[in-house]
Amino acid sequence: MNKVKSTNPQIKEILSVTNIKNFHNFFVKTSIKKLFKNKKAKITSILALGANHVEAETLIKFPFKKIILSGINEPEEKTRGIMKKDKRVSYLKKDIENINLPNGSIDFVFVKEALHHVSRPIRGLYEMLRVAKKGVIFIEPMETLLGRVLDKFGMVSNYEYDSSGKFRDNFVYRWRKKEIIKILNSYYLESGYEVEFKSCWMSNRFNNKFPKLVRIFNFLGWTASFIPGCEGNYLMCTIFPGKDLP
Repeated sequence: MNKVKSTNPQIKEILSVTNIKNFHNFFVKTSIKKLFKNKKAKITSILALGANHVEAETLIKFPFKKIILSGINEPEEKTRGIMKKDKRVSYLKKDIENINLPNGSIDFVFVKEALHHVSRPIRGLYEMLRVAKKGVIFIEPMETLLGRVLDKFGMVSNYEYDSSGKFRDNFVYRWRKKEIIKILNSYYLESGYEVEFKSCWMSNRFNNKFPKLVRIFNFLGWTASFIPGCEGNYLMCTIFPGKDLP
């Protein structure tokens, strides 16, 4: 029996975000806390795709026995420093579209804002589901009716650019809840799944310069997120899968 649940972040969580650092921490902490509240899932290992020191600094605060960071490049200096201090942390060069690990070899597979950096993000999700033994968490841009309206007025970024700001680096793939449910329905045909969506409007556009503006924007976004079709620009998705693989 499939179970689908949709929730909103608490207002105190939203208002705690005033700069770029706690913007990233908010998403990681909020999603990982969900894992340890689930008594069915005894978690020992996690694979964080497209991750660096930003995710690692939060993940090491949780009682994982093994934390594997991965990316297509060599680990940066800050990431190597964390690996030296915390022996639970390791690094693998992996492509999200071809993780190249055995089925069900990692308890949880985690990704934050990295699926939309690949040309086939849906294939990336399938790879995450294949490798995960107990579940998947992904935090990615979300598509809503309000988002499409904002897009018409050029208020939404469809492409991310390189450091020069001149060349397109990648398309910003935005996910819809119905799309994810269809993927899960086809993947876990017999055994079913549990999925929880948590969506919200969140911005790091002002970085550390204008914390009051960030709070105002996030509060207005939290209010709007209760309106159908205006749920948010970010989607946190936690999937507890069934046992069968196609």
